[in-house]
Amino acid sequence: MPIRKPDSNVELAESREAFGKALKRWRDMNGLSQQVLHNLACALGVNVFNSQWAHIENGVLEPKTPLFKGLPKIMNAISTGKLPPTQEGFSKSDRDRLKAAEPYLDYEGNVADAVVFFAQFSGERPKTDGKINELYGAPKELTEESVKQYTKQLEKQFKEYYRDQMISPKDAWLLFKEQKAIEKLNKKDLEVIQDIFLGAETFNAKQAREFLNKYRSCPAYDGLITMEDMKINPKLKELNRMAVSAK
Repeated sequence: MPIRKPDSNVELAESREAFGKALKRWRDMNGLSQQVLHNLACALGVNVFNSQWAHIENGVLEPKTPLFKGLPKIMNAISTGKLPPTQEGFSKSDRDRLKAAEPYLDYEGNVADAVVFFAQFSGERPKTDGKINELYGAPKELTEESVKQYTKQLEKQFKEYYRDQMISPKDAWLLFKEQKAIEKLNKKDLEVIQDIFLGAETFNAKQAREFLNKYRSCPAYDGLITMEDMKINPKLKELNRMAVSAK
């Protein structure tokens, strides 16, 4: 894998760094690990590996043509929902997480193609194809109001689920606790999520930042998206992306 030496061309170095940060912001906003994207690429037969993600995000990869062709295939699979079936190396958990994700977008809000990825990487056409969508810019502040909106949407999503499934809140909670994303939670943090689902308004921005720093994503959302027959509300998706990318 070609790793570049420091660029003498300052503009090129800056564009590579900006592109790497934008890709990482997109990945963080969607709660996707480099490994999950690696697993998807392998299932699609695309040569985009987890080590490449790490290097390109850090601005130290000298990518070749297959990478610029592979990235759009990954984004198209996410955008259309036409994901590979579960298989060895591509689990149901991977698939569920990707189903809840949004593709990387160009500056106009369209799914990025090979031309866009190369332009952003190289710094070409900075006012059009090479322009990075503001979604992937500097993180916004996590405020008390934004946290309140987010927790209300989590509560709404949980309620809609047990009503749609015609089961009790208790049974829905038991199903939630079976999700892989919940295994890492301690009893205290699990009780915090239960209070959110029950409509308690005691969760604040400070706690939210602590949760996100601790788990690197929102475990409440991560658990919900992998529940069978769960239909995630677009508003909750949007608020989750905002929360995990906030500072």
